[in-house]
Amino acid sequence: MDEAKDGTTVRRVPLRENLLGQGLILTALALVALGVVMVYSTAAGRGRVSHWYYRRELRQLLFAAAAVVVLLTLWRFDYRWFIGRARLWCVLLALAVVSSTLVLVKGHAVGNRLRWLRWGPVGFQPSELLKFAVLVALAAFLSRRRERLRDFRRTFLPAMALVALACGLVVTQDFGTAVIIGLAAGVVMLVAGVPWYHFWLPLVLGGIGFYAFVYRDEHRWDRMRAMVVPVTSNLPEAYQPNQALISIACGAEPAGLGGGVAKYGYLPEDSTDFIFSIVCEEMGAAGMAGLVGLLLLWLCLVRLAVMRATDRFGALLAGGLGFLIALQAAMHIAVNVKWLPPTGIALPFVSAGGTSLLVASAATAMVVSVTACRREEIEPPEAATPGLAGSR
Repeated sequence: MDEAKDGTTVRRVPLRENLLGQGLILTALALVALGVVMVYSTAAGRGRVSHWYYRRELRQLLFAAAAVVVLLTLWRFDYRWFIGRARLWCVLLALAVVSSTLVLVKGHAVGNRLRWLRWGPVGFQPSELLKFAVLVALAAFLSRRRERLRDFRRTFLPAMALVALACGLVVTQDFGTAVIIGLAAGVVMLVAGVPWYHFWLPLVLGGIGFYAFVYRDEHRWDRMRAMVVPVTSNLPEAYQPNQALISIACGAEPAGLGGGVAKYGYLPEDSTDFIFSIVCEEMGAAGMAGLVGLLLLWLCLVRLAVMRATDRFGALLAGGLGFLIALQAAMHIAVNVKWLPPTGIALPFVSAGGTSLLVASAATAMVVSVTACRREEIEPPEAATPGLAGSR
């Protein structure tokens, strides 16, 4: 129990007394369970492999079990330790930067892009950790700059340097992740109180990055064009978005869970980048509404956690991580309905993949840790009863 300057104490409550934290964990577990079911369903369209650890559905079950452990244990970690004497946010950020740099040197290529570090059957995607670490570091930095948030040189430029470093490490191999980091970091800075007119610099840099890494890249520019071509187009980059739209349009007519046909080679990356389309195809409007409803419920609970946070760092941390997960979910769904070009963004908690699932679970656990802190009034000491001193 910590004593605050305003005459209150901050204490951490157990999970059984934390209804908001229980709601966050249960919602995340429901999304994880849905993801396991849908990944198993997509695996029905693939042949069996000789080794069990190369089977995506079995690995997803192991990742889900690890996510449950993270959700039920990591919330006990006091989020305030990130800005305590140990400065754990520095350690986390350094680990993310080193691993993201290493992937550019000795990374494993997937689709001609270096995004993974791999040791035999075990893979790790450093960009997922980098997104998490950058937002934790920004929340820690900005929460300590309350009186200097409007200082362009001492606050905005250091924060932008961190964001530019993170985006620079991933933009050549994963432009979508760079966009997510930039947008999420910008929202955290605006919410913290950084003036909006300071953002002329990142807007200029973003425009230059779009020209250099999208317009000048023929493959990425064709993906942008694919958003406006008709379903009957022969543009190769339009194949996946068009197949995703067809899957959504044919939802539950007459598929049912496990009865979809897109997973039989018609829709590549069905269990990762386009799993939302598989949910719509096999479970129809009800499944789509249930999935979106769970995501919105999770986001509403995070909003309550931000409003009830006992300190500035907790509010910025919960808000930043919540916006990160919400942004990824929105971009994933937008890609599936052909509002955005394919970017390789997973649907949090649902898409196949261990790194994304564990990072989303860790983010949820950190928000639960924020909700576990409660502010209480300090009871004044009992006044001495008059006359007792002179009665002896």
